[in-house]
Amino acid sequence: MKTSNKATTDIKLCYSEIENTIQDFQRLILEQKHKIENLENEHEKILDYIFKDLLTVIDAYDKADRRLAEQYSENEDVQKARKRFETSRKKLLEILKKNNVDEIQFSDGIATLEDCQIVDTEPDASKSENTIISVEKTGYRRNGRLLRLAEVVVVKN
Repeated sequence: MKTSNKATTDIKLCYSEIENTIQDFQRLILEQKHKIENLENEHEKILDYIFKDLLTVIDAYDKADRRLAEQYSENEDVQKARKRFETSRKKLLEILKKNNVDEIQFSDGIATLEDCQIVDTEPDASKSENTIISVEKTGYRRNGRLLRLAEVVVVKN
């Protein structure tokens, strides 16, 4: 009888140790999952920062192109240079697109606070309030996260 009780106690002790070991492993797995998640989030933040910097290059292309179009519209060499620059700009946009960086689209033509920064307003009785008149700077999202608000001019009556 004594041996039977000792065996039962030993078995219970083994089960308890196994349960504790399993719990320790589960905690360790959870900790590792959190570490991986934090590293992935940090990686995404770094990529977002890099892509934001690339957006400034696109802005520089756009600004230079507008200026050249305004000042040198008759110069054939300048027009050829603009086309070459546009090719580089398109390649950069393709790289961004491949990395899930997308322009914010306004299919209904209405500015929303979550996507836009209103930089100017103009009255226009023929259009509804907050209708976008022009996009001064394109906004972008990456994997659904906002990289940059669009800068827009809207109707304000």
